[in-house]
Amino acid sequence: MVSVLSELHAEDNIAVLTIDNGPKNLLTEPEFIDRKELLDWLDKNPQTGALVITGKGRHFSHGADVSKFGEAGGSELSGKLEKARELLRTIERLPIITAAAVNGGCFGGGLEIALSCQFRIASPSAFLGLTEIMHGVVPGMGGMERLARLLGKEKAIKMIMAGEMISAKDALSMGLVTAVSEQKNPLEETMTFVRELISGKSMAQINAIVNTVNEAFDDIEDPSKGRFEAALAEAHR
Repeated sequence: MVSVLSELHAEDNIAVLTIDNGPKNLLTEPEFIDRKELLDWLDKNPQTGALVITGKGRHFSHGADVSKFGEAGGSELSGKLEKARELLRTIERLPIITAAAVNGGCFGGGLEIALSCQFRIASPSAFLGLTEIMHGVVPGMGGMERLARLLGKEKAIKMIMAGEMISAKDALSMGLVTAVSEQKNPLEETMTFVRELISGKSMAQINAIVNTVNEAFDDIEDPSKGRFEAALAEAHR
């Protein structure tokens, strides 16, 4: 499936979503894939146990196209950003494994996309940052709160206020990425990583684990209730 700024296809039971918009994969539209199209595609491919997001070519995404900052009016821009925030909330809450294969530059909205995934595997030459401060704005797609939850208040505020661009090595040491790949393009290692995670597990198991952990972070009481029984019933079908 091809959307405005991205392409989605299956490799066995793994969905691969590739941001594809020029050399820097700029987000000329904050909603880089139509949310409904993504959900419809996943509904039609119920065997999908993982989603990997990457960027075509050298870079994951350098984020928003700053030349378009002044084009949309306030209400129009707010509407576009809310669609993007809803898309990233949807990705964050998918009941499957999600991982970003971070190649090259991953800045601004690009990092906000990567932060909506459970895992991030970066190429050795990758740099990551929420750099919106350099353009007189702040991250607008939920990246600030996701970064704070991941790194803690102190590290998140410092990184966002300074517009820091973090190397893959430093990102690993601070917990921003899960691993640094041995190859220039991290996609193959990311695919291997998620494939090993879901191998031999039923969709009932994958859904139960991911949904329970997501709901635990939402402070839902007893989120695992009934899920053992559901997985057991699935195993004995």
